[in-house]
Amino acid sequence: MKLEENPSETPPHRHATATPNPGQESLLTAREIEVLQAIVNGACNAEIAESLKITPETVKTHVKNILRKLKARDRTQAVVIALRASLVSLPD
Repeated sequence: MKLEENPSETPPHRHATATPNPGQESLLTAREIEVLQAIVNGACNAEIAESLKITPETVKTHVKNILRKLKARDRTQAVVIALRASLVSLPD
């Protein structure tokens, strides 16, 4: 059945489920988890760099690696995947 024939069906790319793959927690380094937690806490790259005493370019590299390893298309999806996998926690 084509999507046009059933409007209640949504394309998979629009509502992809952000579920962790087995072993994802072992894919991320401790530093990548720190960066991801900072993203969850709402920090921008410059703030993450300052708090972790690294350059903004290094933060960008960590973010790129996190997205690739978690197979996330953006930071938001990476956060959802990480929260579901209990890799990070919501701020108090």
